Amino acid sequence: MKEIIINLQGDLDFKLGEALLSKLEELAEAPHRILLDSAGLNSATLEGASILNRLPEKFSNAKFALCSVPDGIDLSAQGQKGIAVFPDRESAKKFLISSTSEFKDDGFSEGSSVLINCPNCFHLLKVQTSGNYGCPVCGSKFFLTKEFRTASFERLL
Repeated sequence: MKEIIINLQGDLDFKLGEALLSKLEELAEAPHRILLDSAGLNSATLEGASILNRLPEKFSNAKFALCSVPDGIDLSAQGQKGIAVFPDRESAKKFLISSTSEFKDDGFSEGSSVLINCPNCFHLLKVQTSGNYGCPVCGSKFFLTKEFRTASFERLL
């Protein structure tokens, strides 16, 4: 299971909400723990908050947490199950880590494809098993673990 921290900044409106949604759709194949840090938000519109609160139902294989919501900004889900909100990043991380029992993460299943990013150029690659890989775009070599983590090879002199 991958962990992602997204720092929200500026105004959470329809445009930013749609941008966030499209980026998360690119990563939708593998289960994720996603922490949304809203400390940098200046304001939020009803449309932006609505998109944010619909993320858990749209991405059912991911676990979301929201932290550091500034005073005066309402991101609550009205009448629907929204994202769990925490006062700081550490408590949100603890929630995401403790709630992993909901997800079945057995690493790679037989014959399944997984999308990963090259650790150097972030090009999206489709792989089927853990092991050694090379990026066709930048030529870097890296290892992929059964937990979907990439580790770059370093040359020892």
